[in-house]
Amino acid sequence: MKTATTLISALALAAGLAACSQPADTPRPSGETEMATTSIPPTPPGSPVFERTGAAPALDFAGVQTTLGGEPTRVLVLGTTHLNNLPEAAFSPDHLALVLDRLEGFSPDIIAIEAVGGQTCDTLRRYPDFYPGVADNYCYDPAPALDALGMNQPAAASAAFAALTALPDTPTPAERRELAALFYGAGEPWSAALQWSKLDPSERRAENGVSDDLVTRLDRMQTSRNENNLIALTLANELGLEHLATMDDHSADIVQTRAPDTLGPVIQSVWGTEHPLAGEMDAARTRYIGSAEAVLDGYRFLNSEAYMRYVIENDFGLATATPDEDAVARQYVAWWQVRGLRMAANVVEAAGNQPGARVLVIVGASHKAYFDAYLDQMHDIELVDVQAVLADAETEGEAP
Repeated sequence: MKTATTLISALALAAGLAACSQPADTPRPSGETEMATTSIPPTPPGSPVFERTGAAPALDFAGVQTTLGGEPTRVLVLGTTHLNNLPEAAFSPDHLALVLDRLEGFSPDIIAIEAVGGQTCDTLRRYPDFYPGVADNYCYDPAPALDALGMNQPAAASAAFAALTALPDTPTPAERRELAALFYGAGEPWSAALQWSKLDPSERRAENGVSDDLVTRLDRMQTSRNENNLIALTLANELGLEHLATMDDHSADIVQTRAPDTLGPVIQSVWGTEHPLAGEMDAARTRYIGSAEAVLDGYRFLNSEAYMRYVIENDFGLATATPDEDAVARQYVAWWQVRGLRMAANVVEAAGNQPGARVLVIVGASHKAYFDAYLDQMHDIELVDVQAVLADAETEGEAP
């Protein structure tokens, strides 16, 4: 199982980091994206073209139920490249200014990020044979907070929920420090970092359950170049939000743990197959960083139909079409679909107690097409057009 287990990390890196198979630095002229008009074979092997071969569902759940008590829950899925992978010389956090301005205009009540939640991380740790090394790769260790609090993780999670619910309109520094410690101990470090960011720097000290070790960790998170910090925390502070919803999932990795050793070489061969647009994508990548305008155009491209098709044709669709070794690549696709469904379910859960909320989901761009499809099946979720949100002020219509 070593080959399949090793593949999990490499694959998650490719599907999450680079899942945005190419960075957000591919050119997009005004209007339609350049890639949308490029001449490519009519039906590449991995093209997301489907036909009905069995029974159709009796009911079509797409859209919002026509009779709805109240307003729909509006979900904006923003596909992103993982920003900490962009070169510091070419990408500065202030290059996100235009993207942040438009997302703030959407005014989300809930921000969901691609981070694994505390309960899932607890499961990953308690079943190491099924998830070898997965928690180490995707979860923060809550021990620095739990040791200082004198709690276990479930107790910290319960206490964090109670403290968040009772949080006054103007929390004291002591209340924020305690909530930061509880969130970290609950396995929700980005919500802890959000509370920490709301403190004056002089108040970021080892008190109220925060240890010296935890101070160091929380301070370090404030300088992260990850989108969870540069986009989610920034927006949450601008909008007055008190926590972030974690929606990533790696419990699906059990599919890869159980996969045969043949999966690794076959997937490598899938990734080694050159897409007709690969050269153009590679040549274009440096043109979507370097300025706020370029980064905004990059986000428009990452969330375009042309890019979503390219990602699928270059990866998951091609794996689905590969017959080698008894179609073992479909086990990779199964992993991807299970993970995506659980992530989408986490988004629904995050909004479940706030019917009619506005939800911003920040996720690796290769998830975008799948999230839209999965969330569109819910009774009361209305998808928000990301291109309308990211549009220039002079070209946008009615605010989404």
